[in-house]
Amino acid sequence: MDAHNVLGYPQVLNITIPQDTAIHHILAGSFRSLSSSCLPSRRRRANQFKNRVYATTWAQPPALSSWQIEHSDPWRVSHINNVSITATSSYITVPPPYTHVYSVGGPTGESHVIDLQTGGFGEKMQELLFIPEDDLSAADKTRVALRYGSHGIEFTPSRQYAFVPVLGTNSIEMYNHDAANGKLSHIASIGSPRGKDANDGPRHVKIHPNGRVLYCVTEHSNYVDAYRISSTTLEYISSRPLIPATAQDSPEASKSKGNFRGDTLMLSPSTPSKPNPDALVTTTRGSTPDLRGWLSIIPLNEDGTFATLHQERKQSINYDAEWFQTPTSGGKANAIDILSKNSPGQEDQDGLWILLTDDDDVTESSGSGAIRVLEWDGWEKGGIKVVVEWPSAARNTSTSEEQDKIQGASHAIWLD
Repeated sequence: MDAHNVLGYPQVLNITIPQDTAIHHILAGSFRSLSSSCLPSRRRRANQFKNRVYATTWAQPPALSSWQIEHSDPWRVSHINNVSITATSSYITVPPPYTHVYSVGGPTGESHVIDLQTGGFGEKMQELLFIPEDDLSAADKTRVALRYGSHGIEFTPSRQYAFVPVLGTNSIEMYNHDAANGKLSHIASIGSPRGKDANDGPRHVKIHPNGRVLYCVTEHSNYVDAYRISSTTLEYISSRPLIPATAQDSPEASKSKGNFRGDTLMLSPSTPSKPNPDALVTTTRGSTPDLRGWLSIIPLNEDGTFATLHQERKQSINYDAEWFQTPTSGGKANAIDILSKNSPGQEDQDGLWILLTDDDDVTESSGSGAIRVLEWDGWEKGGIKVVVEWPSAARNTSTSEEQDKIQGASHAIWLD
């Protein structure tokens, strides 16, 4: 593995994965690490050319930042601009045709035009409220509000609809998207399929490329729910657990005072050989360092509904997915990004490279394992394994490297 810091934080890492001839570039952020030009970052999204990245931060005052990625030798990151927002944001996305940036977090969300000259943030076009307007002035606008406010936003491939999960109201908010001006108008609030008192905590959503199925991870109850998208609402289909049934009653779980927290999800990328995703990857964190998190790879049918493994052994309690217990709790992270192994020149390859970030206190104090690359070769082909991590526990560090060492990672994305 060759991994090095190119320009402080955010960082571009050059990662060579064993048995993979390509060099892959990764951009990573941290809750804990600071530099002169970047605040601790939570979420990042790139444009279609992967030469602009838009990031959230947990620092105060609330803001968003934009960055230019120079595909030079070595790759470099330079700051474009910041924009102020009302409340700390948790999530940011840049849907096609890449003219607007949307972010949400806690009581508010917003959209900004992308400046055509710089590629950074331009004019603020709209603010969304997830609480009554009269309550906004007194509402918590720090990262604390992310525990019970809005937490993500995603668009259908047609860009006709947008969806925002809100933990505190146990709802998914549905919006119509006006392609002409980029503004959103509210359509419906969809409650939990387990009832209004379920306290599910909808956290993140993803939408199938067919535009007909939405998936939602619940933070409190540790499910991923599948819904069918209609023009006016979401219709519940079915659910899968985020942790194997045996984990709930394991000695590790029974001794811990913590609990599991449903976290992130991503669909396997569409490829020429597999235009329809055949897997949904999810994670859950442990709320305390003594409770390790879980990553699951859930099979999907071609229409986007959940499939099952081991049809002949459906009585098995773990037939819903392939499972991987993360090395630590994940801290505030256990976030993922996915790269298909089915790349140009390797069209016959199955499987995924999965970026997994780690913010556990043990990881922070040791200075190793903030970012891991996991390998999955496909169904029933050896499961999920760690192939490389950065920083490596075995590496030697100079004094300057020690000072700039990443202290746990929040989110990392593949840049190529």
